[in-house]
Amino acid sequence: MIVRIVSAIGGDVIELNTPANTTISEIKREISRRKRIPEGIFVLAFRGTEIRNENLTLEQIGASDYDKIYLITRTEGGHLFSLLLEPIISVV
Repeated sequence: MIVRIVSAIGGDVIELNTPANTTISEIKREISRRKRIPEGIFVLAFRGTEIRNENLTLEQIGASDYDKIYLITRTEGGHLFSLLLEPIISVV
């Protein structure tokens, strides 16, 4: 099955070709690896609902070929955590 992971900010798309029995946890691990962001700073949503149980499989959430799963970066104090990942340039 091919699922599309769509970033809610920026609209970047990652296509994953993965079995229907792949868990959400495994999907998050792959996203984290590809985008180089920690798993803890983003959530996934499908059909307008956050996927809270990461032990569910794509099949169990009702996903089918070419469905979109949205990647939503968590915020803290109104700032994206991803901003914290940018390199810090120090002036000497």
